[in-house]
Amino acid sequence: MTTTAFNHGNSAKFGGLFFVPQALRSGSPLRVELANAFRRWRERRSAIAELDSLSERELADIGLSRADLPALYKTL
Repeated sequence: MTTTAFNHGNSAKFGGLFFVPQALRSGSPLRVELANAFRRWRERRSAIAELDSLSERELADIGLSRADLPALYKTL
């Protein structure tokens, strides 16, 4: 595995250097996939939080009930 050293002056580890594997460098396919997965996770958590914050009346307005939410979360 190839690594790259970056100098961050106030970092105590490795005498001010830390190492980044090539697979995690900017633009690498793994890094892009990890960033996309994190973005999807944040969007899913946001949607769940928004649905959880709705009142029973608001859920009924969109054709849902509180009991429908767990099954809906599995599809997000």
